[in-house]
Amino acid sequence: MKRTIKTRISVLLAAIFLFTACVCGMQAPCAAESVSITGIIGAMEEEVVLLKSAMEITSTRTFSGMEFCEGMLDGKPVVVVQCGMGKVNAGTCAFTLIHEFGCARIINTGVAGSLDAAIDIGDIVVSTDAVQHDFTVEAIGFEKGEIPYTGLYAFPADEALRALAVNAAHAVSPEIKVFEGRVCTGDQFISSREQKDTILSNFGGKCCDMEGGAIAQVCYLNNTPYVIIRAISDKADESEEMSYELFKATAAARCAAVVRYMISSL
Repeated sequence: MKRTIKTRISVLLAAIFLFTACVCGMQAPCAAESVSITGIIGAMEEEVVLLKSAMEITSTRTFSGMEFCEGMLDGKPVVVVQCGMGKVNAGTCAFTLIHEFGCARIINTGVAGSLDAAIDIGDIVVSTDAVQHDFTVEAIGFEKGEIPYTGLYAFPADEALRALAVNAAHAVSPEIKVFEGRVCTGDQFISSREQKDTILSNFGGKCCDMEGGAIAQVCYLNNTPYVIIRAISDKADESEEMSYELFKATAAARCAAVVRYMISSL
């Protein structure tokens, strides 16, 4: 009888062991197969509409008044969202992509004004870093643009994403010039030579926009790789009204093509 009981206990323990091993074996592939999602942000409808139309959208959710489209783009998982103009919108959007959707990287696509005479309308700028040109607390001892207590005013882009973006830009538009450099961001549409010269004297930079610097800071604070891709739609001076309205759709389409090439290469 005692031997029979011991045998039954041994059999039961063996069964429990085998069941546990099976469960763990079933779970391991799930961890290995976890998806790496890319968040793609554009400020305006023109900057995301082509990406959305190319997606297989599986769900749409709204946070902070922004519509986040989840799905597959060229076989890769993405979340595409129009954040609206300005730094608050952009920062809120980036934070949501990271914490609500678990995005492993952020690509900010769209148009910008040129700050460099060598960069013409239609050319591409890929960020090396990003600053907020309208942020200043110099009166209490910080450098112009410096975010207090971070020791930083420029937030670096991810080098691997930068290289991927540059390669993609050359691949989809070999006739277009591609520049790498600083993106200068502020809650202002830059439309005068005076504004442009002020930004250049303080920060240098290749182009100016209204979202990239905020996305860069949020990504830095959350250890998330990012890159900003900008197609130039205007010269950020008195000629901006004509050139911006005329070229923004074409410039945005060029950026969308670069993003799609990047996604397919991830």
